[in-house]
Amino acid sequence: MIRALILVLLLASLGWWLDREHQAGRFQRVDELFLDFLVANARERFVMAADHAQAAAPVVLVKMRVADKTEYAGWPPRPLDWQMVLKGLQPFDPAVVVIPETLTWGKPSPEFVSEAAQALMPFPSTVLGVEAQIATSRETPAFLGGLEDSLPNFQKVQGSIEPVPPLGALIAAPDDLMRRQAELGITVTRKTDGTVMLPYAVQESGHLRPSVLAQALARFTRTPYATHRLLLGPGAGAYLSNGTFVPLSLSGELAVDAKQTFHEVDALNLMTVEMAEALSPQDKQHLSGGKVIVIGTDDDSPGGLARLNAQALAQVLAMPRLRLLPPMVQWIVWAVAGLAGAWLVFFVPRPKSILRGGLCIFAALVICFLAFQSSLIWCPPTIPAAIMAASTVFARFAGRRKV
Repeated sequence: MIRALILVLLLASLGWWLDREHQAGRFQRVDELFLDFLVANARERFVMAADHAQAAAPVVLVKMRVADKTEYAGWPPRPLDWQMVLKGLQPFDPAVVVIPETLTWGKPSPEFVSEAAQALMPFPSTVLGVEAQIATSRETPAFLGGLEDSLPNFQKVQGSIEPVPPLGALIAAPDDLMRRQAELGITVTRKTDGTVMLPYAVQESGHLRPSVLAQALARFTRTPYATHRLLLGPGAGAYLSNGTFVPLSLSGELAVDAKQTFHEVDALNLMTVEMAEALSPQDKQHLSGGKVIVIGTDDDSPGGLARLNAQALAQVLAMPRLRLLPPMVQWIVWAVAGLAGAWLVFFVPRPKSILRGGLCIFAALVICFLAFQSSLIWCPPTIPAAIMAASTVFARFAGRRKV
């Protein structure tokens, strides 16, 4: 009876203290390492193309086709064209509008730039591309053209940033009036062995600046950069809110799947209120529902900047999500760990308690591993493992005597 009371007090006190410390983030790194291990061993679940990606990925490309360039006010499209397309898109309430191409028309700014900028205001989030180039040497400082404070940087980076492509210079930035209404992301691509690579981040003076891809995903998943975790090196990837994981190469780049599908809508059908009726019911359905809308010039062939970013976003958002056990279920897991501890104390002879306790912890980790492999569901291991470890130690000194 005394042993039972002491065990209950011990485990209850330990559980309360561990829960408080866990909520304060004291054991966050341990849980992150465990999750990294699980993800590394289930990586093929993310890199395989989804069979029904078109239905699963909430991404739409609104394309300004080269073949229709005579229908626009100028080519590349002028501010008036962008204003009309953006106004036509407003009724569909997209979650994020992504424009990878740099919206700049020289100085002085032409007519309708202000109107085009105002057309961005109703959207909850807009990401504009800043054209950049990769440095040939890491010795030369990057030229940012005064945009240092306009570009965010990753705050949670684990692993060496050395393999990440270094930023050489920002070549062109959106018109000042346009970027006041939006967030900026770096636009740059690389091609390796026939595969297009989109950097998730680029290196600049010891910082990692997000690309358009990273910015768009951060906005769509509502992940602040304080919690946006970027892992580099073996098992590289980005962890965002709502269980979104982006598998990356060792250098922090995403290999774009050229076979990835997504919905496409002709921008001409959005250019005026009167012409909006040209949208088919299917197009209206594709544009509705809080989607990621990528807008840009396109010639219907692979390799276009807007098309590549739409493919990359659809590729990531069609991937399965990591699933964290709900808090109530985690409490049940802790209770099961406590019951396992009670079994060690009352039913296992003291000399065997260490071995049996170790086997219990190992079995629990194996169960977690198998559950993640099958369903991508996981539970932070710190608290249940600590409960079982404490029970094992208690059982060794105050457990059942050997008969």
